[in-house]
Amino acid sequence: MKPNESLLKAHLEGAPFLAGVDCGKWGVHSDADLTFPVMWVRGDTRLVQAGRVYLRFDASEYPQQAPTACPWDITTNEKLAPGLWPKGASAATVFNPAWNASALYAPCDRVAMKGHEAGWMGLCPQWWWQPTFTIVVYLEFVHVCLNPADHES
Repeated sequence: MKPNESLLKAHLEGAPFLAGVDCGKWGVHSDADLTFPVMWVRGDTRLVQAGRVYLRFDASEYPQQAPTACPWDITTNEKLAPGLWPKGASAATVFNPAWNASALYAPCDRVAMKGHEAGWMGLCPQWWWQPTFTIVVYLEFVHVCLNPADHES
């Protein structure tokens, strides 16, 4: 097992991840390949028709580098068609296939981080990926985006 895979495995077995599983916020669909696991995040059905979105992660060099994730169709085992990506005010910016059909526009996504250091690092330090973070940070960010009513003050 590669170092990134063993760390991810440990994080998937850790209390913060399992607490999210127990609450029904997220879970693992397939971890046969821990460099490219498929996980799901529950979403408000007004934003995610099926009530959950599946993400195929690229966790190479995890956690030193942020993972990146793509909405995934588990029935065809390929990228989710852009028309099926989550929609709505909070989700449309993050789930934006017109920006990149292979990654989320998020401060914890390796692909999206490039070029956003000056803005996102200061505006949202809790989401700006650090090597000390676990996959839970990414999953929690997506959960917040897909469940805005759950996170209103």
